[in-house]
Amino acid sequence: MQILAIRQVAGPKDVAVYDVEITPYLRLFNILLRKSPDGRLRSFAPKAFGKHSASFHPELAEQMTQAAIAALKRQVANDNS
Repeated sequence: MQILAIRQVAGPKDVAVYDVEITPYLRLFNILLRKSPDGRLRSFAPKAFGKHSASFHPELAEQMTQAAIAALKRQVANDNS
């Protein structure tokens, strides 16, 4: 799994939007990284026509979230250099 791009967004709950390559045959775009009321970060599929365009098994969602958090930390570290 590889984060292809990540973009911070300004919002009370929304942290970032990212693109992820799950395998060489599957890429997902515009995944939302959002902070839940308990402070945990979660990944959500983008919406199409008002509904989520995909759903993720909890294990996959957690892997994607952790990869996005790591990419975001690297981006912030590089911006501060």
